[in-house]
Amino acid sequence: MTGTDESDRPVDRFESARNTVLQHHDGRSCFHCGDGGCGQYAWAVEELGRHPGGRQLLHRFGLSTDESIEEGQPR
Repeated sequence: MTGTDESDRPVDRFESARNTVLQHHDGRSCFHCGDGGCGQYAWAVEELGRHPGGRQLLHRFGLSTDESIEEGQPR
């Protein structure tokens, strides 16, 4: 697998989502961030909501999986 290939393994998606949420939680942005929000962040919150450990992380940061995190919504 090269660096440009996307992994479809659940563990890789979880780790990517976790890293994205952690990065945004620290107040940093990523190259996906724009004036209208961050689609990567929205995906990450949705992906973490599918896993018990991810839901715990979201809860720790005060994010509810019941809330709709839409692209463009302020964090």
